[in-house]
Amino acid sequence: MNASSMVDSFAAYPPTLAGICFDAYGSLFDLTPLLREIDETLGDGAGSAFQQRLVTWTWHATASQRWRPLDEIARHALAACAVERSTRLTSEEARTLVSRLARLPLADGALEAVRALAPAQLAVLSNGSREGVTALVHNAGIAQQVAHLLGADEVQRFKPAPQVYALPSVAFGVSSDRVLLVSANDWDVAGAAMAGLRTAWISGGRPQARVLGVGADVVVESLRELPDALADRGLIDFEPGGTTIPGRPHPPGTEYAGQDKVVADTFPASDPPAY
Repeated sequence: MNASSMVDSFAAYPPTLAGICFDAYGSLFDLTPLLREIDETLGDGAGSAFQQRLVTWTWHATASQRWRPLDEIARHALAACAVERSTRLTSEEARTLVSRLARLPLADGALEAVRALAPAQLAVLSNGSREGVTALVHNAGIAQQVAHLLGADEVQRFKPAPQVYALPSVAFGVSSDRVLLVSANDWDVAGAAMAGLRTAWISGGRPQARVLGVGADVVVESLRELPDALADRGLIDFEPGGTTIPGRPHPPGTEYAGQDKVVADTFPASDPPAY
């Protein structure tokens, strides 16, 4: 799929993006090796069952207003998969598998996309902790290209809560309509769009099934296509991999990551941010 075949829906928005934010798990980083290891430990299909529980149980934690860190939810999800298959899972095995969430490989085309978009302000937004996303980015060797590392623990809610999607807007210091969220998860794209962000969906060849009627502004088959797609639309004012945007306040390579802080009380659950 090329840029000319994507939905053109940006006429009402500012001409260029102020920041690009990548979802972590399953989008910028590949979950496949972890899911394969879970299958090997607990039996065929356990990885898929774990992934489904991990996502839906974060929704339960947010809806019930009973915050738990993602690592804790992951341990519970693994234990449930083991019980479901009448398989013994030791504490050490569970710790090892959960620790893999901090050492995932980059997804196909991710390194090329990050390097090409390096002149822009980049962020990673994770349902995990800030500590976890920091480890992911550093272990993958892209820390110098990513200025903002954002975790759901900062607002003690998980996506698709609007408080999570407010984090990149606060980090970039701009309104949400100047931030692009890039994700391979259709529910994540819908949540970001409902929170006022612009969105790009990594289809992986899948047809786009809109969540609650909400689809992505841009659809690319892989991250490798993203820089050219954004450049073709005039959403970035530099050639991918080219010169830095004039006036960019926090260029890659500065020690800015770790300075952004938004606490849960900033956006109470009953009062989501409005832009």
